[in-house]
Amino acid sequence: MSKRVLALILALTLLTALLAGCGKGGNSDLGELPEDDESQTITISYWMYPDDYRYYNSLTDNPVVKVLDQMFNVKLEFQTPAKGSEADNFQLMLGTQDYTDIMNMTYCTESLGTLYEDGVILDLAPYLDEYLPNFKALVESNESLKRAVYDDEGHLFSLPTMDNPERTQWGGMVYRRDILETMTGGNVQFPSGNEEPTTVEDWDYMLPLMKQYFEATGMADTACLILPAIGYMATGELQAGWGVGPTIGLATDGKTVTYAPAEDSFYNYLTKMHEWYEAGYIYQDFASRTNDLFYLPNTALTYGGAAGIWFGLLGQLSDRMSLPEYGLNMDVRPLSAPLDTANGVTAADAASFVSVDVIAENRCIAASVDPAKLPRILKLMDYLYTQEGALLMNRGLNAEQAANDDLYKEMGYTDGAYWFDENGDICVAQWVIDANVLGIEPMSFTGQRIQGKRDDTEPDWPANKERTYLDDAEDNADAVWTMYGDARVIPNSAAQMTPEESEKFNAVFTAVNDYVNTMVPKFIIGTEPLIADSWKAYLDQLNALGLQDILDARQSAYDRYLAR
Repeated sequence: MSKRVLALILALTLLTALLAGCGKGGNSDLGELPEDDESQTITISYWMYPDDYRYYNSLTDNPVVKVLDQMFNVKLEFQTPAKGSEADNFQLMLGTQDYTDIMNMTYCTESLGTLYEDGVILDLAPYLDEYLPNFKALVESNESLKRAVYDDEGHLFSLPTMDNPERTQWGGMVYRRDILETMTGGNVQFPSGNEEPTTVEDWDYMLPLMKQYFEATGMADTACLILPAIGYMATGELQAGWGVGPTIGLATDGKTVTYAPAEDSFYNYLTKMHEWYEAGYIYQDFASRTNDLFYLPNTALTYGGAAGIWFGLLGQLSDRMSLPEYGLNMDVRPLSAPLDTANGVTAADAASFVSVDVIAENRCIAASVDPAKLPRILKLMDYLYTQEGALLMNRGLNAEQAANDDLYKEMGYTDGAYWFDENGDICVAQWVIDANVLGIEPMSFTGQRIQGKRDDTEPDWPANKERTYLDDAEDNADAVWTMYGDARVIPNSAAQMTPEESEKFNAVFTAVNDYVNTMVPKFIIGTEPLIADSWKAYLDQLNALGLQDILDARQSAYDRYLAR
């Protein structure tokens, strides 16, 4: 063999290896890790979707992040795309294979199994005993968590946020009771005979009163009912009253995967939404507004006293949103989905969709990570599953930490966000309660975007032993928002598809969803007539786009989850 031929073979071999490495994006088995030199500061890159920060521009400047930096001798650097570009930015990262060390997977459409097989993310199971003892102890103590975090072969692809199953619901639909009291002279009488609105007929009574109220105020921009831009709530809070599940949910048997916008009852939902839109009850400009994850595209209306019904938060309940300087005393109450009793829907057909799953956001570690950095990364993330870490992430800085933080000192919060009383019970500062009402505390003063374990310590609100009416309001909201149960909700942890299922799912899901999210607002607004023929054409197009492939892929994943 000539030297030239040999050189050519070696070159081709090297090129093949390089291309294979590019396709894998990293080594998916790092083996034994080097000893961690904790005296050396390391930089950890982290892909995170954006949020609103009132006092700074980057999560890097978050007080909790600064504490973590100091505690673990690291420098957390966040790669955060512009709002609205999250999905495209994440896909770009996958396409260029320029991965951050840690990746929040909220906007990932690939299955974690596929990413592992492609060498993009690590299997963290080999590091449980040495580097993730707190995480392991938490998971091993709960069968539901074990089912959720491991795949069928025992791989551990992500470190998710772990919710407390008993935690109070954080949000759901709300309405302004004070409007009804004003318009009826304190004589509110729902057709159902119930104290609170529970049926579509009750809403038909309530919405005209709200419209009359807002017309009398003379405000230029108002909304009796705020819908998200796509015309329905993807997690199902509103359409549940028509017996419709979340976008991808379960039939009433609790076993069969369904696609809500293709269900027969969704037609009834759209019919009523169109009727309400024509009557001026639904915010007329809803379809052009940004579709926020939590359906809050119109905060100027809600906080400005110009909305009647919207997706609300615990911090908005009771009189917390009142504007006394304008003589406006709001009474915001929790609201359940209105039952479509005219079409035979009962509570047994509905469901509560703001449910607490055992796991929430997944965080994966790139296989391309420097092995020398991995021990520190794992130690940091394991800390987030301790009670101390959970308090830091969910509540904020304690007094010792706050005394050394510029933002806490600037705001006068040097006593910290929480403390323990003489009985060892946690107390929460009044400023946290006030800030929570304004919707700024989670983003500006805590580390909730990077948390591991939800803090399940029940605090005193406010910082004393006396129960307040706000406590009662939150308990009542939890009961209202969960009254139908969540039997038709597929847990996040049940979405672990195989690479083959993921490929089938991803091939058509975007096209199907984009088509639905274009057509639904048209049906509601009336630019597309909602009649039997147009509905049939709509369903035919969904099937032509491959809806059944979506259902088959998710059904297989859910069946395995049940059997795991």
